Amino acid sequence: MKKFTLLFAILLCFSATYAQKINYNNEAKPVDRVLYDTPQFIESSFKTEGEVFFSETFDFGDPSAERGWTLPEGWQIVDEGDNGTYWEWRAGTDSIKGNYTFEPGHKFSLTPDDGYFVLPMDEYNHADGASNAFAGPNWFQMPPIDCSGHSSVIMKLRQYFRACCGSPNVTVSISIDQGVHWADYNMAFGTTTNVFCEKPIVEINISDVAAGMNDVWVKFVWGGNDHYFWVVDDFELSEGYANELQLEDTWVMMSDLVADDNNEGYAFMTPLSQINDVVGGWTFRGAVVNVGMEDAYSAQLNGEIWKNGESVYNETSESTDVWALDRDTFNLTTPYFPDEYGSYEFNLTAQMEQSDGVPGNNVYKDWFHVTDSIFSISDWDFETYSSTASWSNQDGDLLGVIFDVTEDCEVNSISTMIMQRAENPQASTQVGYGYQAWVYYWDEDDQFWIPLIASEYYDVEEETLNNWITIPLEKDGESEFLIEGEYIAAIQGFHMGPSGDNNTWRFTLGSDLDHKYSNGKTVWSRVNEDTWNNNGTDLSMVRMNLDKTGAPTEGTVVFNVDMNVPLANGYFQTWDYVDVAGSFNGWGASAPMEDPDGDGIYTLEVTGFPVFETIEYKYRINGNWDTSEFPAGGPNRVYMTHYYNNTDDVYNDGVSLGVSPTDLSTSLKVYPNPNSGVFTLDVQSSIVSDLNITVSNIQGKTVYQNNVNSVINHNETIDLTSFAKGMYFLKVNNQVTKLLVK
Repeated sequence: MKKFTLLFAILLCFSATYAQKINYNNEAKPVDRVLYDTPQFIESSFKTEGEVFFSETFDFGDPSAERGWTLPEGWQIVDEGDNGTYWEWRAGTDSIKGNYTFEPGHKFSLTPDDGYFVLPMDEYNHADGASNAFAGPNWFQMPPIDCSGHSSVIMKLRQYFRACCGSPNVTVSISIDQGVHWADYNMAFGTTTNVFCEKPIVEINISDVAAGMNDVWVKFVWGGNDHYFWVVDDFELSEGYANELQLEDTWVMMSDLVADDNNEGYAFMTPLSQINDVVGGWTFRGAVVNVGMEDAYSAQLNGEIWKNGESVYNETSESTDVWALDRDTFNLTTPYFPDEYGSYEFNLTAQMEQSDGVPGNNVYKDWFHVTDSIFSISDWDFETYSSTASWSNQDGDLLGVIFDVTEDCEVNSISTMIMQRAENPQASTQVGYGYQAWVYYWDEDDQFWIPLIASEYYDVEEETLNNWITIPLEKDGESEFLIEGEYIAAIQGFHMGPSGDNNTWRFTLGSDLDHKYSNGKTVWSRVNEDTWNNNGTDLSMVRMNLDKTGAPTEGTVVFNVDMNVPLANGYFQTWDYVDVAGSFNGWGASAPMEDPDGDGIYTLEVTGFPVFETIEYKYRINGNWDTSEFPAGGPNRVYMTHYYNNTDDVYNDGVSLGVSPTDLSTSLKVYPNPNSGVFTLDVQSSIVSDLNITVSNIQGKTVYQNNVNSVINHNETIDLTSFAKGMYFLKVNNQVTKLLVK
C-alpha cells in the first residue's frame, strides 16, 4: 500500500485557440457539464463496504415555525459579515431567484420532496430594489459526527452552484480537533467563474482525515462572491470500498489535422461530406481517480462506439497502476472515422484488474450524429442563455459559432434558438426585436473575416421565442458556395436600445452546457464586423445547414420501460400488459410491450418516426389511463428522435404507485371501494408510527389531508361527497390505494 495523499490538482482541458483570428478572452474557460451516473451500490465481499452510517437530507420543514422551517439542534449558520446573508432551508418546490438567477434548487437532489439547503446570494444582494455586494464568508456547520467505528470514510453529496465574480470559493472544511485545524476540500472541481458547477454529484474519500475519529466537524463555506447561489442536499458518510475507481472527467473530440487547430472538440451533428482525413476522426481521453483503500492494478480506459445499435469501435488504452487516492489520465488515440449516416452512441469505461465497488460511476455515455445537411456543435436543448451583454451589448452585436469546412459545399440556411429568459423577460429577447443570419469566411491572405452571405431581416414574433427556427439565406448564385476553410455562422440581434444596458435591452440565444466543446469555437462580435472575440463561457446554439440530401428521413424507436418496481409491489402482475401511447399515435393504443427474457424490462419497436422531431409519450397498464404513469397529471416524457433510438425508461420514474417493499409492516384497508364518496380507512401496524394521510385527484390536487402521530392502529371515515366522481388516490405514508367514487 502507498501512503495516502490528498491531491487537489485540477486537470487541464485541451482547447483550440484561434489567436491569429480571434481576440481570446484569457479569463474564459471551457465548460464541462459531465454528470456522472448515480452510483448503484452492489453487494460486496466485505459486508461493511459502501454502508451509509450518516445521512442528512435537509428535511427541515416545519409548518408551525414562522419562517416555515426549524434548524435542528447543534447546527450553526454564520454570516461573518453580519449582513443577513444566511444559509436557509427551501421547500423542494421553491426556486432560487434574484436579479440574474432563476433556478430550481432541487435540480440534482435525490430527495427533492423534503427540501434543500441554499445560500441565495443573488436574492440577498438584490432585495427590495436595492443592490449590494455582500460576498461572504457564509457558512453552516453540522453537529459533530462519530466516525470512530469506521476505518474508511467516503463523503457524498449533491450540489448546484454558480459563483461570480471571483473564482468559485465553495469549500467543505473538516476538523477533528474542534476547529483548531481544518482540512479543506474544494467543491468547484475546476468550475470557473460565472458558469454552473461542473460536478453536482460529489464523492470524495476523506479517510485520511476522518477515519477512526469520534468528533468530526463538517463545515460548508462560501466566500468572495456576491453572485449567485450554492445548493447542498443529500449529504452522506459511508464506509469506503477496498477497490473503487471513478471516471472523474472525460474529453471527447473530433481529431483535426490542421497544424494550427488540432482540437475540434465535441460536435453533436456533422455532415458526412465534411468527414475525411482532414477532420472527423473521433478520439477520447479520460481522467480516473482511485478513491478505494487499495491500489488499482492495471487500470485502463475502454471506449466503444455503436452505430445504430451495432458495435463499430472498441479500443482500450495502455494500462497502469493507480495508487489509492491518486489520479491518472488515459488516452484513446486511435481515431474512429464514421463512413455512413447514422446515430452513434459511445461509452467510456474506467476499468481495473480488481472488482470495482461502485461500477456505476466508471462510465460516461453520449451520442453524436452523422447527417447529410445539419452542421451543429450544440445539441437540441438549452441549459442557459448566451448574449454579448457581459461585454458591450450594443445594438447589432453578433453571436456565432466557427465551423471548419473541409469539402466544397452549398449552404442553405442558419438555425438557432432565440430565447426569452423566464426570470427576467425584459433583459432578453422581446417581441418586436429584429434579427438576421450571417455567414463569414476567414481570408487567410488578408487575415480578415469577410461577410459572405446573409438572410433577410426578420422581426421577432411570439412563436419565434424559445423555439428552434431556421433562417433561409439569400442566395445570389455565388456566395452560398463554400470552399475549404473556416466560417462563422452568426445571428445578428437588434434590440433598438442603448448600448451597455444589460438589464433592459438584450438579445438572447439558447446556450448548450451539456458537453465539453472547444471553447475557441463560440465567438461574439462588437464595435465593427471585422473585430471578433472569443466567448469561451458557453456555446451559443447556432447551426449551419448545407444543401445535401441522402440521409434517412425516418427512424425506428425501440421503447424500453423497466417495470420492476410495479412488479415488486404487486401493482403490475405478469398477466397484465403495458403499452405506450403518445403524440406519434394520436395518444392511442400501441401493441403490448413484451418481456421475453423475464428481466422486468418491457420492449416494443415502432417504425416510421420522422428524424429529428420531438415526440411525447407515456406508458399505460392494460391500456388504462387511470393506471398510466404520472397519474397525478405529471409531465409527458419528451424525446427527440434520431436515426436510431433506444429509450431507457423506468415506469413512473421508479416511484411506486402500489405498496412499497420498504414500507412499515402495516395493514391498510379501505371499504367500501368503489364507494359513493364516503369510505372507511383502517390502518393496523405492528409498531408505533406517524401516519401522513392524503387523498388526491387524478390531476394531483390534494383534496384531503390528515396527520396522525404515534399510533399503532387508526380508523377514520373520509367524506369526498363534495368532490367530483372519478378516480382518487389515497396515500398513507408510502402506500397508495386507488379509490373509485361513483
